[in-house]
Amino acid sequence: MKKNILLVLFLFYALAGYCQHGFTIRAKINNPNKYKMYLAYSGNNGYVVDTSYTIEEGWAIFKGKVAEPAVADLGVRRNPALEIKVPSGGFIPGPDLKFFLTNENIEINGDADEIYMAKVTGGQNNKEWNKIKEKENKLTQESWQTEKQAYISGDSTTLKNASLLRAANNDKVNQLRMDFIKQYPNSFVSLYFLSGLVNSISLNELKSAYASLGAKLKSNAIAKKIATKIHNMESTAVGKAAIPINKKDMNGNLVNLGTLKGKYVLIDFWGSWCGPCRQSHPILKALYAKYKDKGFEILGIAHETGASLAESEKAWKTAIQQDDIPWLQVLNNQDIEKFDAVKAYGVSAFPTKILLDKEGKIVARFVGDEDAFEKKLKEIFGY
Repeated sequence: MKKNILLVLFLFYALAGYCQHGFTIRAKINNPNKYKMYLAYSGNNGYVVDTSYTIEEGWAIFKGKVAEPAVADLGVRRNPALEIKVPSGGFIPGPDLKFFLTNENIEINGDADEIYMAKVTGGQNNKEWNKIKEKENKLTQESWQTEKQAYISGDSTTLKNASLLRAANNDKVNQLRMDFIKQYPNSFVSLYFLSGLVNSISLNELKSAYASLGAKLKSNAIAKKIATKIHNMESTAVGKAAIPINKKDMNGNLVNLGTLKGKYVLIDFWGSWCGPCRQSHPILKALYAKYKDKGFEILGIAHETGASLAESEKAWKTAIQQDDIPWLQVLNNQDIEKFDAVKAYGVSAFPTKILLDKEGKIVARFVGDEDAFEKKLKEIFGY
């Protein structure tokens, strides 16, 4: 009994010491010019974006504390080397540096124009991630530089090839991480990797990888979210009957999937804030016009991020009007405490599209993949 008490006290004081000590990040970034650096992470009181570093002998010093290990981003604002200007007047941000933030001394060395390639030392998690970080970084750099050059050229074929390269390199990164999970099932890094793969691998691969994780990791909040994701994906797997939708459309009419039986129905999860979702609307409009009279319907389920329901409703309706969307629409935020369609369908990335057959069974699921969706409709309707 005395040993158990001593062990509990040891763990208590160790945790207390962990939280009191805090972290110190020393970042030496070459070619800084006048760019402002930032450190972003999920902290004790929500999401933190810290730009209050000091400069000491050429090192940028960030200090703080976290209650538990977090994945942080270190980036450089307003650096043209890390932006792609697009014709619409906006820009595509470049990659930043990701690393594990713990209450330890962490050192970062890199260049402002390639911040995502910086070397990180300090802490066991970063030491483990570094086993594959160099290979990841090279793939990230190749994708980013190719995409930048493609946008400069403005050639549609070059842009498409850049997109294909990015997708291929993302697959390579995913494979590196899957291999890491198999080799280091007890590493917290493996848990982080798997949480980022939930929309990139099949349900069977996800279940297998989750099962391989160490028992201690499965008590973590991240692991519990993955378990919930697996449960929801199993409930909405191909061949399963679609979960009833209990939402009202813009006119206050109840939407019932049962009334749509006899048609192929696309459930489109989107949001006014989601750039890729909005960019997909012209494609969906063309497909809707093409197949609507052949027994095809779309049900849009928007999930908004407004501070209030009224703000969410306004953003939702404004986006529908701006994009001139002609199909059925419901807002997930309405009566979300009674039924959360996003959670029920295991959606954790936008846009997600789920295709139902004429009997209301799920035949396919797509996460941000317009080409695969178009191919599936051609297969169904024959043209």
